[in-house]
Amino acid sequence: MDHEAFQRVVKHYPACTYEEWHFREAKKMADWKARRHVVKMVDISPAEFTAYCERTGARPDLTTFLKVLSDKAGF
Repeated sequence: MDHEAFQRVVKHYPACTYEEWHFREAKKMADWKARRHVVKMVDISPAEFTAYCERTGARPDLTTFLKVLSDKAGF
């Protein structure tokens, strides 16, 4: 499962179970949508994130992970 792989690859990635993580993220998305914000889902694999970090020299941490997701979403 990618969630477990991301826990190993991304420093400070949530240590909770997939089910707990998914519940919290679904709630965050619902809250954002309720405030009329745009929520865009993007796909990323652990291998893609690791390759990005190696290519750019970025640290494989949560800040970089969120930046990559935002960049892929076009925000």
